[in-house]
Amino acid sequence: MIHEESFEGVGLSSNVYVLKSAEGYLIFDASGHPDLLSFLTGVGIEKDRILGVFLTHGHYDHVTGLTSLLGANIKAFLNLKDLNLMKSCIGSREVSDISEGISLLEKIGLKALPTPGHTPGSTCFYSEGESFLISGDTVFADGYFGRTDLIGGSNSDMKSSLKYLSSLEVKSLLPGHGSYILDGGSKAISLALLNANYLL
Repeated sequence: MIHEESFEGVGLSSNVYVLKSAEGYLIFDASGHPDLLSFLTGVGIEKDRILGVFLTHGHYDHVTGLTSLLGANIKAFLNLKDLNLMKSCIGSREVSDISEGISLLEKIGLKALPTPGHTPGSTCFYSEGESFLISGDTVFADGYFGRTDLIGGSNSDMKSSLKYLSSLEVKSLLPGHGSYILDGGSKAISLALLNANYLL
């Protein structure tokens, strides 16, 4: 994990998660820093071994680092329902639909789960075998959920997504902002659903 506070001087950023397989690395979210690649290589991740970057959604603080990654010919994957949102943040960039990266995810036992609510294309990445969830801005470790009052947000979709996620066994919760938790992820998701049903 590269915590959001590591990216100084850029305003808002996301956490970035790096998963390693035998073939190389997968990156999850691209931070709010345009030169994310320098942060990755700075912690020993060789750019030639980065297989791809998967984005949880298209907001600025999660996609700005694509500038450096795509410049190094690293493939990026996004739910294309958020393509225009991404373009409004960083301009036109060549990204692929998440469906085209399924084989990369499957190699490390991950599934891409559509979880709209924060944005139309919000996506979580779930490991059933290891019970962890990379949740983007859908749900956070403190038992709250992402904003639904921004463009493309939906109260009803958020509640439906949280209800679905609450049916999963989640031990480790790895959110887009703030701290992560290594045990008790399902409790945080259930609390977020409770809060959403009360507040939305």
